[in-house]
Amino acid sequence: MSLTLEEFTVAYGDLRAVDGVSLSFPSGATGLLGPNGAGKSSLIKGLLGLVPPRSGTARILGHDVRTERDTIRQLIGYMPEDDSLIPGLTGFEMVRFAGELSGMTRVDAMQRAHEILFLVGLEEARYREVESYSVGMKQRIKLAQALVHDPRLLFLDEPTSGMDPKGRQEMLDLITGIAAGGEMGIVVASHILVDVERTCERVVVMHRGRVLEENSVTDLRGGFAGVHTVRVEGDAERFVQRLQARGVEVQTGERHTLEVALPEDMTTDVILETAIATDVVLRRLVSSVRSLEDVFVHLLGEEYRADL
Repeated sequence: MSLTLEEFTVAYGDLRAVDGVSLSFPSGATGLLGPNGAGKSSLIKGLLGLVPPRSGTARILGHDVRTERDTIRQLIGYMPEDDSLIPGLTGFEMVRFAGELSGMTRVDAMQRAHEILFLVGLEEARYREVESYSVGMKQRIKLAQALVHDPRLLFLDEPTSGMDPKGRQEMLDLITGIAAGGEMGIVVASHILVDVERTCERVVVMHRGRVLEENSVTDLRGGFAGVHTVRVEGDAERFVQRLQARGVEVQTGERHTLEVALPEDMTTDVILETAIATDVVLRRLVSSVRSLEDVFVHLLGEEYRADL
């Protein structure tokens, strides 16, 4: 495991931004998913020692985050959500400086900076001062800084934040390419569901400092495969009560629809039979989970929309 946590807690006064999280991140790309304020950034900052953890333990690549911070920082790359650029420096100087801070010699850092700037598509802008960069270019330079020293584990906090559609697509392609190399573990923290679905094999869903789900993207979607959107005309309350009596979970959806979650041993025949038994007209019956967006809505319900 590249990253393990046991009852890991990060707090700001009385606010527990990360509340007793226990997790194991395998190799490969893992999405840290949640709405704004879920605790994603606080978790990363706590792991990197940028915010002292309140309690619990964590190990990154076998090293204790409390006692081996210097070693850890040489092994990981970190792309923060906020801008961390130094005015007056060129893109090349920013990346070279990041390499030297990671322990590289000046000559090695210079050579590697040129290589990484080419990788992220900034070779033609490398001698421009960073304050003249567009939002997308600033995101790319942060990624280059995180990659310059060939880390074994890469933390990307909202990597597509503020980017236009074309730049966002190119950033996702870069992350996907890095992950495909198989030499670097990646943790992508994002509230943009499609970004995680596009780049990651596994996902950890956080909400209000706690972990709601941890699974592969495929299995997480598949686990909700029995959820259907239903709309009926007639005595909907009696229809719902009859379904619930048979062990079916029913929630009220949008536009007078019902979200019906069938147990694994049931098929949609149960919905049809219940409609007949309660004398309602079935106007709509479709599978409602097609993406992580749908899974997220089912996990958080109206809280998800309120927190975005």
